Amino acid sequence: MNETNEVNGKLTLWHDGRRTKQPMANIIERLSQNIRGAFYVDATCTDCDLCRTLAPAFFKRDDDIGFSVVYRQPETEEEKALAAEARDSCPTESIGSDGLT
Repeated sequence: MNETNEVNGKLTLWHDGRRTKQPMANIIERLSQNIRGAFYVDATCTDCDLCRTLAPAFFKRDDDIGFSVVYRQPETEEEKALAAEARDSCPTESIGSDGLT
């Protein structure tokens, strides 16, 4: 049975009593400046620049809000892997992917 649990304000998926996914971004807090698609940045972003360094083809800084956003969605498997690396490396777990990668 799957259930979710909130840890430090982030949703975590649990399966049979074990955590199966790291805490990640909350879709409810998804920034409206993200382009539509699976990957997104939520409002917990601290503008650390790591995602923009790891995957500049997908993440950029929105100067109006002072946070990173997704401006282009990855399409190929290689691009998805690169965006997923940025997601997994985010120190504030502010990048989500709707589980589609």
